Amino acid sequence: MKNLRKKLKMSYETLFQNALHLHESGRLDEAEAVYRQILQTTADQPDVLNLLGLVAQAKGAQDEACRLFMRALKVRPDNAVYYYNLAFSYKLNGHLSEALENFRKAAQINPQIKETYNEIGLLLQQLGNMAEARLNWEYAAQLDASYAEAKANLAMSYGGENIAKAQEDLETLAAAFPAEGRVFYYLTDVYMQRGLWQEAWSSAAKAKELAPTSDEVRVQLALLCCHEKQFDNAKIYYAKAELLNPRNLAALSGLADIYSREGNFDEAEKRYRRLLELQPKNFEFHHNYAEMLQRAGRLSEALEEYRAAVLISPQAAEPSNNLALILRGLGEYEEALGLLFNALAHQTDMEEISVNLSETLIMFARQNLPEAQKIADNWLKSYPENAFAKHTAAALKGENIGNHQIYSEKLFDHFADNYEHVVQTLGYAVPLVMGRIAGSLEGTIVDLGCGTGLVGAALKTPRNQIIGVDLSQKMLDVAAQKKVYAQLVKSDALDYLRRNQNFDWVVAGDVAGYIGALDELIKSIRNKNIIISVEVSDKAADYALNLNGRYQHRPEYVEKLLRQNGFSAITQERFVMRFENGEPVNGIVFKGEHDG
Repeated sequence: MKNLRKKLKMSYETLFQNALHLHESGRLDEAEAVYRQILQTTADQPDVLNLLGLVAQAKGAQDEACRLFMRALKVRPDNAVYYYNLAFSYKLNGHLSEALENFRKAAQINPQIKETYNEIGLLLQQLGNMAEARLNWEYAAQLDASYAEAKANLAMSYGGENIAKAQEDLETLAAAFPAEGRVFYYLTDVYMQRGLWQEAWSSAAKAKELAPTSDEVRVQLALLCCHEKQFDNAKIYYAKAELLNPRNLAALSGLADIYSREGNFDEAEKRYRRLLELQPKNFEFHHNYAEMLQRAGRLSEALEEYRAAVLISPQAAEPSNNLALILRGLGEYEEALGLLFNALAHQTDMEEISVNLSETLIMFARQNLPEAQKIADNWLKSYPENAFAKHTAAALKGENIGNHQIYSEKLFDHFADNYEHVVQTLGYAVPLVMGRIAGSLEGTIVDLGCGTGLVGAALKTPRNQIIGVDLSQKMLDVAAQKKVYAQLVKSDALDYLRRNQNFDWVVAGDVAGYIGALDELIKSIRNKNIIISVEVSDKAADYALNLNGRYQHRPEYVEKLLRQNGFSAITQERFVMRFENGEPVNGIVFKGEHDG
């Protein structure tokens, strides 16, 4: 019997050492098989249960890991290491309170384990108790003056309230611990927050050198690439981070967002689905997945994802806004309006919401004008300073509001990025027609309301120079890229003409629709030459604000003004300016040269 016990002990030791070797070599499945073989003969061996728990932890099976650690603790309830490992699995599973409780039990049993206090500090930081978190990091550093990780966490904790101190402390640590990757990782983050991009690149490179298998550092490098619009390089870093840690949310999200913008919807969707498996109630993941589905034209699926995002965070304006746009496209105007007003209530300064409210009300007015007028009036009462509310309420009642500069500036700032794409889909013909009627103009031309430069590009020849004038700086920024303007000026059209008269021609393509009365405009050009387009009105009034929010003009009114102000050889040409809701918008281009 004695020999048999000796043989069994030798067999256990051999199996255990073999399992440990496999475990340390990263051969987790093989190690697990041997650990379970040992448990068949010694079912409650706590060290084996603990090691099996570590295998499960490494595989991401945190529930199983917790069960195994708790079984080990039943046998040996005074083991600090088991409590530490249990706490760590709770932390990885997002159960922060349980993690904190078990880390504290580990510290109570063995108050000399510095890593325990470091982890307690990290958890307290996540739970919003920064003062106690710092006490734990300070204590960890007292236990071991060379414990750079705790010191780095302490320094980084000041990033939110005193980022200059965080930077100074981390730079001091970097000098004292030049081989500590965590310090350089945090320094990179601080440099990025402060816009110190060159320093951030250097620090990230050092962090990568010190921690070549760190997925977190790869994410930082990807973010730096994104800042410099090096998206192909960013994808490489994100992909490496994903390979190193398939559960890295930042890597999965970064890749998904880039693929979505590029139109690679299959690759984007794989990652959005994985993100939602890992965090099914994450607002950002639902919202970004919804945007991808919307870009892919899968509107019914996008609707569901936007609705999920709104349920998770009803106070977030963007998903309500985007959901409203899909519903508007489906003709569900009233539901769309409700969502837009909800979005506006939570983010009053987001002008895109006001633009969409205005457009949706105009569409709804074609279906139910009295109700649309009532909603617009209530909007204006609730937000009396909102330029879009003022303009929309007036347009739906047909009330002239004059040259509403703030409305025009904000509207075109909003549309600048995709203006040319939008007008192309509407069959926008104004630049082409104005360029043909103008012919080869010589001298100095003022392009009023130049927008993104479509008219300027149609007029430019080697024999003229063009000055672009527009209220929207964002439009001017796009126009500058065409390189057809000698000068670009941010100004209202009338204000510019009052201050400047050193030109030969004024062209005003699609400007009259945002001014109304043209008397002063044309009077300001009376000694020069003009080409101007207007939308045609069939009403008795000289001009009227239409339901679409733009002014229409009677051709007789415009021609009378031109003749009264000394223009001769007046020519005009009718044409279709664009299409709205499948219907043509009729316009006229007038060309008038001055008698002098």
